[in-house]
Order: sequence, then C-alpha cells, then structure tokens
Amino acid sequence: MIISRHQKGFTLVEMVLYVSLCSIILLSSSMLLSSLLGSRIRNQTINEVNQQGFQVIQLVTQTIRNSRSIQVPTIGVSSSTLSITTGNALVNPTVFWVSSSTFMIQEGGKTPITLTNSRVVVSSLSFQNISSASSSEKIIKISFTVDYNNQSGKPEYSYTKTFNGSATLR
Repeated sequence: MIISRHQKGFTLVEMVLYVSLCSIILLSSSMLLSSLLGSRIRNQTINEVNQQGFQVIQLVTQTIRNSRSIQVPTIGVSSSTLSITTGNALVNPTVFWVSSSTFMIQEGGKTPITLTNSRVVVSSLSFQNISSASSSEKIIKISFTVDYNNQSGKPEYSYTKTFNGSATLR
C-alpha cells in the first residue's frame, strides 16, 4: 500500500502574497474613488458659484441697458444699491441690493425677489456710476463677490469668485 503525501492547498507564503495583492488593489481602488468624489464635489461647487454669478450679472446688465435713467448712484459715486427707472411705470423704480448675503431685486412696489439661493453668499456689492456729466452716455460699473456657502469647512467646498461688468443705457 502506497500513501501519497502530496496534499493540495496553499502554502503560507502563497496566502500572504494573495492577501497582499488584494489589499493593494482594494487600497488603490478606494483612493481612486475618493479622488473622483472629491473632484466631483469641487466641480459642483465651482459650477454653482459661476452659474449664480453669471445669472445675476446678466440680469442686472440687461435691466440697466433697457432702463431710461439711473436714480442711484449719482454720477461719480459708488453705492451698494442700484435704483433705475424703466420704460414700464409698473416696475419703477427697479432696485438691486444685497440683503443677508442674498442678491435682491424689487420692481416698483412689488415684493422683493431673491436672485441667488442659499448655497452661495454674495458680498462686496458695488455699483459705480462712471458716466460723465458732459456726455449723454450713462454707464454703470458692477462688482460683487460670490462665495460657496461652506458650512462643513471642507476644502473642496471652498470657492470664491468676483464678478465684474458694466452696462450702458441705450
């Protein structure tokens, strides 16, 4: 009777090697996934700030271009409020300002409307009337800063952009 001593199975060295390879693959995969999620959050933050800022600057400049006169600020003066007169008596005056870090508009005696949402914070709003007294051209320079409302304190949620523009009454 012959007894075979050749047993099938894994040696300790093979097991350590397989476990090490699996650990390296899992660690690499989790680091890649974490990096992708961080990039996605960062891109969403940047897009939110850009979208809110561009929407506001476009609305303000378009409203200025379609207005008849500028009430506030007067020539050569800067103000945190813009008040203009439009061709429609129902929306006179149209006023833009920042209240509680939110960009606001009020047309005539209507209820004020928020132009930005709670995910962003608007600050440093400035309207500067750079018109000259000798010219019939009325020009308003606009500047404001939009920050992402980073309540968690995570760096991927931190983004700030300053928006600048100007508009001339037609």
